[in-house]
Amino acid sequence: MRLLFTTFPERPHFYPMVPLAWACMAAGHEVRMVSTPSLAETTTRAGLPAVEVGHDLDLAAMLARGDFAPKRDVQAGTPEEQQRAAWSGMLENLANMQFAMCEAMVDDMVAYARSWRPDVIVHDPVTFAGPVTGQVLDVPTVAHMFGSPGLLRIEMKDLGSEPLPGFLRLFERFGVEPRVNPTEWIDPCPPSLRLSEDLAIRPAPTSLNRYQERFVPYNGPGSSPDWLFQNTGRPRVCVTWGTTQERIMGESVSDLVRRVVGVVASFDVEVVFAGSAELRRDLGDLPDNVRMVEWVPLHMLLPTCAAIVHQGGAGTTLTSAANAVPQLGITEVPEPRISIEQLAATGAGHHLFPADATADRVREIVGGLLGDPAYGEAARAVQDDIRRQPAPAELVPVLEKLAGVDPGAGAR
Repeated sequence: MRLLFTTFPERPHFYPMVPLAWACMAAGHEVRMVSTPSLAETTTRAGLPAVEVGHDLDLAAMLARGDFAPKRDVQAGTPEEQQRAAWSGMLENLANMQFAMCEAMVDDMVAYARSWRPDVIVHDPVTFAGPVTGQVLDVPTVAHMFGSPGLLRIEMKDLGSEPLPGFLRLFERFGVEPRVNPTEWIDPCPPSLRLSEDLAIRPAPTSLNRYQERFVPYNGPGSSPDWLFQNTGRPRVCVTWGTTQERIMGESVSDLVRRVVGVVASFDVEVVFAGSAELRRDLGDLPDNVRMVEWVPLHMLLPTCAAIVHQGGAGTTLTSAANAVPQLGITEVPEPRISIEQLAATGAGHHLFPADATADRVREIVGGLLGDPAYGEAARAVQDDIRRQPAPAELVPVLEKLAGVDPGAGAR
């Protein structure tokens, strides 16, 4: 069986797909990970065969210029109508960005797929080159969610039943009917953290075939540093910040993270701070019990930690949950906010908005995470829920059935 995996060229979208791709290769099947050139090194460092298609886009610059913003009036009507129009415009802005990303890669991807002839295409839900290629070649497509509690189907107008014109045009360029829904869905978010069924995928497909998958943490390659398993006699707390909030919050993120690190370091703990080189530089001098690290994969670091403070992303939230680490997530970005709020609802942590992350409030919460055993008990319950879900290897027969091959048949 040949499986073409494809994703938006960002690590948070790529990493959740890696364990399933590994499982398919371990079962003897052929795998290719297809994306734009910027993801190739990340792909090969994960031990997967990379195929470069199309060209990269400077999405940050294009967003800043307003290239993807829909032309609509959000000032007219009542305040409620204005808010609804602004929300709809934001979703359409994200959709237009992904349509542009598809246009940048889909011609080469269709050409490659016509040559290689995959049996199944597994794609990130917002990587629309996947369903387009699947429709052109008439092969099954599987949308692999990225660990969030829910998914907003940004390709649908106002989250309704009508696809946006930009989505339809992606199929029209190849003269095929639009493929609005994938053949199957795979969801690595455990039930205890997922939104209710009516909200988990909005709008829900008319026929929803969703397979649960165990979240297996993968945060990139790395080696174990000497200090990782040294016992200092003090609890270890991880503070980590991703690049998304840096781009959104700008310089203010440095003030927030500096305050957070200072508060955590005021406890009798060892603090491990993992962030970008720019952020590490901007933090300046820090207390002696803060260890600044350039890179340690979270799935290697977190088993040694008693708590974590982070920016809320689904990958960080689920990796921490898989290791039963109590969490404080600080974010106002919609998707990460939902992830950490769902985690907080289980009792395994807390969520704060940046404006509410005062030194006193952070100190209160971190003290609780370290001192109240209820947080650890709740974190272990979420960990157990993750472990109960089918391992990626158990999803391989689902893909084999879609491809019409005998289970265990391996590469053709």
